[in-house]
Amino acid sequence: MNGNNPVFQIFFQCALDTREEAYAFISRLASREERGQKEVNRQLKEREKAGSLFISEHVILPHVESQWIQTSRIIFIRPKRPIVSWNGSNQHVYLLVCVLLKENESVQIKRKIASFIRALADEKLVNRLINVDEKEKFIQKIPKIQEGLE
Repeated sequence: MNGNNPVFQIFFQCALDTREEAYAFISRLASREERGQKEVNRQLKEREKAGSLFISEHVILPHVESQWIQTSRIIFIRPKRPIVSWNGSNQHVYLLVCVLLKENESVQIKRKIASFIRALADEKLVNRLINVDEKEKFIQKIPKIQEGLE
């Protein structure tokens, strides 16, 4: 994965200890405007009310489509320490895979993102991602996904 792929962003060893901190971080990435950040934060929480975000034992997939998102992208966030008891559950979060989709995104980008989400059904891939402790090694673990999105 290289820096030329605008669809992906990776944040490794982030100092995020709570769900609130994680959503605030994601919201700041989604929108430059304070009003937009507040709205994306609210939308993320509303989406979570509709159903669990867990796609694996320690991995969540927060996702939202919003007029406040400037650029559609997939963001990998690896907290420095697991986020304990996500939203009051007994589950700890080791990896957040966020899908931010701007309103009226092109069909091509939507297809690429859908392809990425299907790749996350591979439990072995997900386990490899949560067990990597260095950003460079993490990047090396996802070439299959990267190739599909470039």
